[in-house]
Amino acid sequence: MGDHWYRGLGLCVRSEIALPELLPSAPVANPDIRLRFTPEATKQWETSGAVETEWPSFVPAPSGGFVMRVAGICDYWVREGREIGLSPAEIADRASVRLFLIGSAMGMAFHQRGMLVLHGATVLREGGATIFVGESGQGKSTLAASLGRAGHAILGDDTMPLWPVENGFKVWPGSRMFKLWSSTIEALGATSDGLQRVGRRFDKFFVPNEVQAQDEAVPICEVVLLEAAEPGSAPVLEPLAGLAALQVISEHTYRLEYVSLLGRGAEHFRLCSRLAGRIAVARLRRPWDLDRIDSTLAMLRAHWPIAEPISGGSH
Repeated sequence: MGDHWYRGLGLCVRSEIALPELLPSAPVANPDIRLRFTPEATKQWETSGAVETEWPSFVPAPSGGFVMRVAGICDYWVREGREIGLSPAEIADRASVRLFLIGSAMGMAFHQRGMLVLHGATVLREGGATIFVGESGQGKSTLAASLGRAGHAILGDDTMPLWPVENGFKVWPGSRMFKLWSSTIEALGATSDGLQRVGRRFDKFFVPNEVQAQDEAVPICEVVLLEAAEPGSAPVLEPLAGLAALQVISEHTYRLEYVSLLGRGAEHFRLCSRLAGRIAVARLRRPWDLDRIDSTLAMLRAHWPIAEPISGGSH
């Protein structure tokens, strides 16, 4: 089985499964992470004593690391942040296998590497990057897609690890595409015709980034919490500071339960505090109706020159 080579989110990836979401890369002597097919992932799950649940989660694997079963799709075994073993179900489609691989499994790998990982859509803007966070359904990917159509590169729409530098954090581009519901695609004036579905279970599709970012790290400037406002109301951007800012970052850590599972509570608090003290944090309330999206984009663009990182740093 041939290997594929990629770069994504700051890692060089050697993979036995094709990942069109990531940037292609030349082979290197020592990849940061290896993705391979192995029946050992299923063995680790079956001997772990865990039971299948409606919402799959990782459990400790008997031979080290953590294992997760997504019923009917794949078993994932993640070790030391450097290796992910895959054992797909016979009926699984590759898009579904990739969905949980790039999300949950890669997220676990980054947590194992001791990183702060946020759950949000990340957009390149003047001076660096803004990460939009919020509860499921708050429109993170929709806002990112709208900004992409307005000329901003999208760095990622789900899992975003933050790389520490001397005086702050930086992020690297991740996926070359993001995921949108078919209804959102239509509301944006496009069509899902010709787009790949995000697995058989979802009425979501992979939408290519209209603007591709260069493969380089950029500083985090801001984290913005998205909340819905009344239809027809004007968008409002409210700066947050202190405990409120820290709470936004902590609560929107990607798969926060991984922090407890790995015993990283104290380290996670330190990283969240460090980030909150070096960037802008804000709450954005805006109406759901997409016919007013232009006013939200205009407000963000006017605001961004103000929201710069407190201090810089080099990768």
